[in-house]
Amino acid sequence: MSMFFSISKRILLLVSLLSLSACHSLEKQPLSTVDLAIIQSANIIDTQTGQSITADTLLTRLASQPRVIIGEKHDNVFHHDIEYWLMTELPKKRPQGAVLLEMLTPSQQSLVDNTKKRYTGSEYLRDERLMGALQWNSGWPWKWYGNIVKAGLSADYPLLAANIDRSEISSAYKNPPIIDGVHSTDTSVRQLIQKTIELSHGGELDKIQAEKMTVIQQLRDRAMAKSLLDAPTPALLIAGSFHATKVMGVPLHVADLAPNENVTVVIMTEEGSDVTSVHADYLWITPVALP
Repeated sequence: MSMFFSISKRILLLVSLLSLSACHSLEKQPLSTVDLAIIQSANIIDTQTGQSITADTLLTRLASQPRVIIGEKHDNVFHHDIEYWLMTELPKKRPQGAVLLEMLTPSQQSLVDNTKKRYTGSEYLRDERLMGALQWNSGWPWKWYGNIVKAGLSADYPLLAANIDRSEISSAYKNPPIIDGVHSTDTSVRQLIQKTIELSHGGELDKIQAEKMTVIQQLRDRAMAKSLLDAPTPALLIAGSFHATKVMGVPLHVADLAPNENVTVVIMTEEGSDVTSVHADYLWITPVALP
């Protein structure tokens, strides 16, 4: 079956996934102007059957799932439109338990909670003040993530951090911890992650650097898996496709931590990409979008 690739092709494929990482008392304005054309003309593949489905069909299916992971290419604006649409439409099908973001870390959680209380109250925060209140990481451009964050802040479900703090990354780089597991720590999985990282850095990393970065990648995935499992359900995790993939990402860590829990994976990929059914339960194929 075509799902079973050679290691080299998987590595090249996963490199493409990696490229994917004063207050005023005013009446709130609409949060976003989503390009509905990307929803109405959705090209979505059910990887179990190979059949195309509509966005509404996907929405209905996801609404019945306890935990969903959405994988994005970080710089594709269409992917952020789709995420916003899911965040605002899923709660119309059933109550939303929580939304988790790779873009938020534990040190920001209290800031998010406090800002959410203000944002859902009578205060309207301009984007600059909002970013300051959240101590938003500028590495995640606000032009891409602002509407998603504001949707989460204004909603009645919790907006939760899914990533790890920089201090934990620094500590892990100096003293790489041992990550326990069966599925996520399989030698082939670790090798695939390491080779992908090496290629994404143009071969400029030495072996020790690549090994340490592999551990950090797995620490991120393990943290996202724990956060997803601990979150109120139904829970939606938004992360990069490199984290979302069933081949070596968060789903494998969920399988190690809670083997009986189901996770549904949707990966958004661009036209012309080689991403296939091995990575997700659903593939949402979008146009290429310039940053």
